[in-house]
Amino acid sequence: MTDAVENPDKLSSMEIDVIGEVMNISMGTAATAMSTILNTKVNITTPRIETIGVEEFEFSYLEPVVGVLINYVEGIEGANVLLLQESDMKKILSQLFDMDTSDDIEFDEISKSAIGEIMNQMMGAAAGALASFLGKVVNISPPILLDTTNKSSIRDLFSLKGDNLVSIKFNLSIEGLVESEFISAMEPTLAREIVSMSMGASGMGDEEEEVAPPPPPPVQQAPVQPETAYQPPPPQAEPARVVRNDPPPAAYAPPQQPVQVNPYEYRQLGVDPTINIPGDNLDLLMSVPIQITVELGKTRKKIKDIAELTLGNIVELDRQAGDQVDVIANGRLIARGDVVVVDDNYSVKITEIIKVRDNSEQKK
Repeated sequence: MTDAVENPDKLSSMEIDVIGEVMNISMGTAATAMSTILNTKVNITTPRIETIGVEEFEFSYLEPVVGVLINYVEGIEGANVLLLQESDMKKILSQLFDMDTSDDIEFDEISKSAIGEIMNQMMGAAAGALASFLGKVVNISPPILLDTTNKSSIRDLFSLKGDNLVSIKFNLSIEGLVESEFISAMEPTLAREIVSMSMGASGMGDEEEEVAPPPPPPVQQAPVQPETAYQPPPPQAEPARVVRNDPPPAAYAPPQQPVQVNPYEYRQLGVDPTINIPGDNLDLLMSVPIQITVELGKTRKKIKDIAELTLGNIVELDRQAGDQVDVIANGRLIARGDVVVVDDNYSVKITEIIKVRDNSEQKK
C-alpha cells in the first residue's frame, strides 16, 4: 500500500503482465508490417515495463532520437510516443531507398515523409491487433514526427496530464541491419484503460476483495420406501406376426415422353453481303500488322546433305535467274513480282495478284 500512496499511477504486477501481453501482440504485428516494407526479417522482443516519473524518465543512451507521437482517437483515448535512435532510422531508410550506406541519409522532407509512412503502417497494424484483442474498433491519428525530441520536450508532453508515465522498452532486431532498442512511452491512464478493457471491467484497483461463492442449494432427498421382497416382472406376450403375401414390386420405369429431334442446318461459311461492318470496326481490322515474306525459291535436301553444309557451299534453288518471286503474307501466297533495287534496298515490284481460289488450288 505504501507504493500506491507514493505513486498512485504505479501499475500492479498483474496490470504489468496484462499490458505486456497486449503490447507483445500489437508490436509483433507491427514487426510483421515493417518486415513486409523492408523485405527482410524483423523481430521485436517481449517488452520490459515500468511506471516512472516524468522527471526520472531517462533515454540519453539512445540520443539522438527520433520521436513519433501517436494519438488514439477511437476505441481508446490517450497518447503514445515512440523513441527510436536516429542512426537506426537512417539504416531503415537506406534499406528502404536501396542505398549502400546510411551515411548519406539526411532528414529532409522526403526522409521524414518516409518515416511517417513506415510508422503509419506499423502502428496501424498494431492498432488493428489491439482492436482484435479488445474486441472493439481502435483507430489512431496519422503519426506525428516531433521537431525536437529530448528529455525536456517529453516532460512537457506528458506533464499536461500527470507526473508519471509508463515506459515500455523493446529490443529491435532487423536482420543484417539493426540490433538496437527503442522505447514506447504512454500515459498511465491509457495503460489502465487498455488493462481494464482487456480484463472486461470498467476499472481496477490495486486490491480486489475476494467474494465468497454462494452456498449450494440444499439437495432434496426422495422419501425412503420400505424394503420389499423382489418379484420378477410378469412375462410379456410375444407380439403377433403379420404375414403379407403381396406381390413383389415391379421395377420402376419412368414414364416415356416423346423426344422431338430437329435436323441441324449448317450455315454456309463466308462473308454475308447483308451484314454491314461498321466503319470503326473495319478501321480496327485494317490496323492489324501482317508479316510479309518474299520467297526467292526453295529446294529439298536430305538431312545428311544439310548436316554437311559448310561455309562456301552453294545451295541451288528451283528457280532460274530472272524468275518472279513469291510474296507471302502470314504463310499465305498473295502475289508474285520481280526483284528490284530501290535506294540500295531490295524490293519487289508486284506483277501478279493471287486470288484466294487460286491459292487453295495450288495447295491441293
